[in-house]
Amino acid sequence: NEVLGNEAGLKALDGALQRSVDALLRKKGQAALIIDVDSTEDPAHGGQERVAYNGHFGLSCFHPLFAFTSEGACLGEKLRPGNVHSADGTLPFIHPIVERYRSWFELFWLRGDAAFSNPDIYEYCEKKRITYFIRLRANAKLYEEVSPHMARPVGRPPRSGRQVKVVDFHYQAKSWTRPRRVVCKMEWGPNQLIPDMNFILTNSRLPWAKVIKVYNGRGDARNRIKEGKNTLRWDKTSCHRFGANCARLKMGALAYNLLHMLRRFYVMGEGVRRSIEWLIKRLIKIGARVSYHARKWHVHVASAFPLAHYYRAVFGYGDGGLQAVLGLEEKGSLRPKMEKTLYSRWIWMEGALKGYLGYLFADFMDFLAGGTAEEEN
Repeated sequence: NEVLGNEAGLKALDGALQRSVDALLRKKGQAALIIDVDSTEDPAHGGQERVAYNGHFGLSCFHPLFAFTSEGACLGEKLRPGNVHSADGTLPFIHPIVERYRSWFELFWLRGDAAFSNPDIYEYCEKKRITYFIRLRANAKLYEEVSPHMARPVGRPPRSGRQVKVVDFHYQAKSWTRPRRVVCKMEWGPNQLIPDMNFILTNSRLPWAKVIKVYNGRGDARNRIKEGKNTLRWDKTSCHRFGANCARLKMGALAYNLLHMLRRFYVMGEGVRRSIEWLIKRLIKIGARVSYHARKWHVHVASAFPLAHYYRAVFGYGDGGLQAVLGLEEKGSLRPKMEKTLYSRWIWMEGALKGYLGYLFADFMDFLAGGTAEEEN
């Protein structure tokens, strides 16, 4: 509360979170980055600073804002008062992310629900060469545009029982400076006369089927937020001071990125994507003996432990770990050639977590050391 819940402490946490994102994105090594922006409620049950009643959620809460990649990494978070709009402060929130990572990727996409349908966001994305997929709120003008296509498709419906029709057109609201592309998906269920309609605003040139598929992937961000709430409890913002609650949320996001790194790069050969809860229950909350000898930490688990090979990968020591996890090694220098055996994967991963943590918390530990020195003086 006192050490981290101030401007210097929050800045140090932001630096650690940024370093975790750098490592995850460099390791990813893909040409496209998809950012999902979403907000959620954080219920409060006391007199915390900046807690307010939110009519949409129907409770007193904070209203934090999050940004995730399509792979699940947390790019950033921002704790806000409970009575602000879902899109309040979105541009100042995403601007540092865009400035840092826009040059890293050839394709840079932004997805958001109807709360983020704001002309300022459209113009900002177009200025920064960002492709956006944002849902539009339905209105009378949009209904007028698609009214000629309201007839239900003829023929036998598919096995799912739902018939789909798509309308692709251009639309300009009064507050817009120019027309923009809108893709409308109309869907009829069994015995349904009026279709369900979703309007997606985009500046992409992709076919309408691809536009709908890309936008539908946005829902995974809600799962990542639920994962953070249910497993890491980053919604436990019960401190009185607003700055202390901001620090709690940032530490939760930092812990999430660390566990997400383990999930993506260390849990290999799995048929399904493991959850954060799975990692915590099977790799952290287990019976083990920890000892310290000769400048090394040793984690002793039972010889019959079925997941011991993950510990060999995660807690192994070796040279070149920092370069391996950050993807900074030069060709033919530190990274050995990968064999097809799982054991060779362990060898390559040796020391990576140690180097990752040293890189991640460099500025953060300097901050804590500086604060301790000031207290002693």
